[in-house]
Amino acid sequence: MGRTHARPTWEPHRGFRLSDHFASRQDPLTSALLVFPLFLTYQVGILIRGGSGLNGVDTITAGLIELCARDLDTYLLTLACLLVAYGSLLLILRPRGIFRSEAFIPTLLEAGFYATTMGTLILLVIQQVSVLLPSPTLVVGATFGDVVVISAGAGLHEELLFRLIGLGGLGWLLSGIFGRRESWVLAFLISSIAFSLAHHIGTGAEPFTMAAFIYRLLAGMFFAVVYQLRGFGVAAWTHALYDLYVLSLF
Repeated sequence: MGRTHARPTWEPHRGFRLSDHFASRQDPLTSALLVFPLFLTYQVGILIRGGSGLNGVDTITAGLIELCARDLDTYLLTLACLLVAYGSLLLILRPRGIFRSEAFIPTLLEAGFYATTMGTLILLVIQQVSVLLPSPTLVVGATFGDVVVISAGAGLHEELLFRLIGLGGLGWLLSGIFGRRESWVLAFLISSIAFSLAHHIGTGAEPFTMAAFIYRLLAGMFFAVVYQLRGFGVAAWTHALYDLYVLSLF
């Protein structure tokens, strides 16, 4: 009797599933790819606005301008090259299953949910606090386009500084001195306090009031929790959509 051979089975590439998005914290590569639209929106926005609206902790744009020798055509060409490189990277990574463009939709939905629900809760808390203390000053008289640019810049640059570096980096440094949990708590508090205080430092900064400090301290703590549990990409989009939601109300 001749031997029979099992017929090889072919399994198609499994598509992106919503459960994949929530299975684990986003990895750094996925986060970097997800926040590039925030970077591009911010860069194009400040060009249209004639350079106004720069985020207070933005060091990337200044370095990029110097790299382009302060020449507008070179700056635009650099942005175009970055966009082409970004699109090429997506095309290269997609067949390998390393990154799926479908991840944008659940990220935006998740971030939008966090932004609107927690944004509403924080505003309710501030309304109660403002009965005893002056209300925080938010952006007044800005157009919707201005709000979009401001929100994109805040979501990207402030999460880079205060969560990725302030929480992640500081927590890693402190772990050499304290335990893991103690290090995270200290980094959580320090980065959130620094985030709030940073809005009252520098030219054109908002005058310090306790209500404004508490408002941004709560927001900073909220973003820190999102960053720690879901990753930089979700935190950056949550921050951007949170600012867009809150600033659009005023």
